[in-house]
Amino acid sequence: MQKFKRGVFGAGLAGLVMSLVVACGGGGGGGNFAGIDRLGVTTGTITGFGSIIVNGVEYETNNASFNIDDNPAGQIGSLEVGQVVTVRWSSSDDGVTRRADEVIYDDAVEGPISSIDLTAQSFVVLGQTIVVDADTSFASPLFDLGSLAAGEYVEVSGLVDGTGAVRATRIEREAAGGEIEIRGIVTGRTATTFAINTQVVNTATAVIDAPGGVIGNGDFVEAKGTFVNGPGQLVATRVELEDGGDSVGDDGEEAEVEGYVTSFTSASAFSVAGIPVQSSVAATGGTVALGAKVRVKGEFSASGVIVADEVEVRAGAGGSNADARIAANVDSVNVAGGQLVVLGITVLVDANTRLEDQSDEDVREFSLADLRGGANPDFVEVRGVPQGSNTIRATLLQRQEPDSQGRLDGRLGTLADPDFTILGVLVQTDDFTSFFIDENVEISAQDFFGGAVAAGDGVEVKFPLNPPGASTPILAEEVEISD
Repeated sequence: MQKFKRGVFGAGLAGLVMSLVVACGGGGGGGNFAGIDRLGVTTGTITGFGSIIVNGVEYETNNASFNIDDNPAGQIGSLEVGQVVTVRWSSSDDGVTRRADEVIYDDAVEGPISSIDLTAQSFVVLGQTIVVDADTSFASPLFDLGSLAAGEYVEVSGLVDGTGAVRATRIEREAAGGEIEIRGIVTGRTATTFAINTQVVNTATAVIDAPGGVIGNGDFVEAKGTFVNGPGQLVATRVELEDGGDSVGDDGEEAEVEGYVTSFTSASAFSVAGIPVQSSVAATGGTVALGAKVRVKGEFSASGVIVADEVEVRAGAGGSNADARIAANVDSVNVAGGQLVVLGITVLVDANTRLEDQSDEDVREFSLADLRGGANPDFVEVRGVPQGSNTIRATLLQRQEPDSQGRLDGRLGTLADPDFTILGVLVQTDDFTSFFIDENVEISAQDFFGGAVAAGDGVEVKFPLNPPGASTPILAEEVEISD
């Protein structure tokens, strides 16, 4: 069995993966290597722990190594739900049980926020646009983009979309003045500088970790430093070439990649996370197009292309405009049935649901079995895809610290002044309810019910929580038209 190769794994900037390498190379996934029948690599988002769960699949980690932010001595305890990782794995039972041989994580970008656009739900770090959507996990005490401010340091994990922006899957606030990191393709190389996107990197005093100490335009690199100088240049202490000589996995080895379509010729020829895909199978869940969020399974060819045997278009958080969001107390939990009820809405939980405990209990291997309903309920945030008027399929489920205010986001159902429905939940309004367009523009109740919205429009509602056992109807404090 040959040794693992060294390459780039798109854990941080998955859309710019320049080398995707699997464990234990040689000869194809069906070869007989001392009882190992399958070898592969999976790139995607951590959805939970109990070993490690990526893209809804559990990987045993008893003998795995962890390379975290270029630290080969990393530990699984340093990883968090929502981070994008690459797992090199092997299996001796045709993939039923998968053993992680190596887990690799690199953030997309780490540094100070230069600007925030609340309307576009995006911000900029080191010239890189970061988009926040329903697929973004915020590490406590953060809860949304409005809880961040320009000048604060953050670490972002995410997937690059079809526009080159990073769709954040996890955002954490970092201590100011810490390490700054950016990854991407070199452009405009001079003797002492280059650019990644719009960020200029000064390399005058940097260690260049590349053959001959040379990097050039088109190289995929990671640049690290501790400050940005007066002209706005990241003063690099180290620049590492990450595309090396290895471009893809070995012929016949398995690949499972989740990401956005970053280039598109046809439904049979496109790239995901910068990796070329050939497909002769019909996609499920939607239509493959530039910018679509997909999950591709298949095998590497000798030329480094993934030959797909499954293509799934991922609807829901980050992949659809029909997302729902609920923040409220739990009514009841059905562990055996894989569901809970919040605001009278049935929430379906499956292997692809991202599970995280952000309460003070901080359960690492958090599951439905840890949730409480009834007289002493847990407060949760749920995001997902409507399956009917009173049911959603959860893409994210977080237990949070108790709150006195709830939130309900979704598509407007019925509208009859002074009430309306979202996801089948009756929302009542009164003289004390405030109505807004785009958060800062207040309108009257007469405008709202008189034509400002129609069935199917996105609406966000904030409301005081009802006592346990009487979760609905809800009385709105604030109503905002979200699109």
